[in-house]
Amino acid sequence: MSVDLHTHTTVSDGALTPAELIAQAAARGLSVLAITDHDALAAFDQVVRMAPPGLEILPGAELTCHIDGREAHILAYAVDPGDPAFRAILQRLAEGRVERARRIVDRLNGLGVDLDFADVTAIAGEGTIARPHVAAALVARGAVATLDEAFLRYLGRHAPAFVDKETLPPREAFRIIRSAGGVSSLAHPGTFRRDELIPVLVEAGLEGLEVRHTEHSTAQSRHYEALSAGLGLLPTGGSDFHGTPGHRSRLGVPEVPDAWADALIARAGGRR
Repeated sequence: MSVDLHTHTTVSDGALTPAELIAQAAARGLSVLAITDHDALAAFDQVVRMAPPGLEILPGAELTCHIDGREAHILAYAVDPGDPAFRAILQRLAEGRVERARRIVDRLNGLGVDLDFADVTAIAGEGTIARPHVAAALVARGAVATLDEAFLRYLGRHAPAFVDKETLPPREAFRIIRSAGGVSSLAHPGTFRRDELIPVLVEAGLEGLEVRHTEHSTAQSRHYEALSAGLGLLPTGGSDFHGTPGHRSRLGVPEVPDAWADALIARAGGRR
């Protein structure tokens, strides 16, 4: 059996609907699937009763924090999907994303790019609006040829239309995740590239580390597995599956031990 603890759907910036993701997970023989859309639990709401026998669906979300000027992505696992405080935080962050997208469109217009906010919302649908939706709208308008060009010319962190999104202080993020019965894990530390800040996050309440990830080499995975053990963190792993063109993640890859998911579920279960 196989485990994937990091996936996305059309609820945020993935290509598959929640139902399509569940169907693919079942076809691949996954035993545990965590849906971790950005700032949203709506995918879990849609598929909680769809999972076939043998496939456990974990409610989750991917939140963003800033520490020492660096963006850190935090995976919230096995939260109580009915927790009102957690839902309120997600709603606040989602509303902040809408405002951010409006400001990005305004900046693009100021740069002479013909784009309407409605173009972006049409692509995002009911999903949480993110920069890839703006990039796709730019491609559809003919302003750029590819998504990569959209980020290079306009949307990347140092590009002229970039607008930062609202984030949570790490301590607040860990507190709200734990109070909702969940477990936190730092996503793809190999792309975070600030190993010296991981102990600081642990002191603030971090409980897990994404040891295995699509962007991690074998050497990096071994390094982060040893680091997680040394810091007393739960090892986690996942594909960061999006299913979008140019995203090289594959559902269920890399392989994640069942025992890691079991430990994660047990930690969260002890808080119910």
